[in-house]
Amino acid sequence: MIFIEAPTTDAQIEAIAGRVPQPKLINMFEGGKTPLVPLDRLAALGYRIVIIPSDLQRAAIRAMEDTLAAIRRDGNSRAVADRMATFSDREAVIGTDDYMALDRRYKT
Repeated sequence: MIFIEAPTTDAQIEAIAGRVPQPKLINMFEGGKTPLVPLDRLAALGYRIVIIPSDLQRAAIRAMEDTLAAIRRDGNSRAVADRMATFSDREAVIGTDDYMALDRRYKT
């Protein structure tokens, strides 16, 4: 796997793909040096893995800031509730039921 780091144009991304026959990994994120290229285009060019290292983290940071601002202003998060996962969705994502089952299984 060849890690293709920071091409700055679509033409460079395509040229690298044509010159490097090995499987390729490209790093691409909003605001980075590399232009955002649709995943299907990258796949067609032979890029096997696309990493987007900070977009989810940056989105989460902004969401946390917005929620904290609402709590500070209003004393609760109701103003941003429509942008939050439900509590049961959160429980499913983190696997609470699985952890509880393990706790019951290995309880001493």
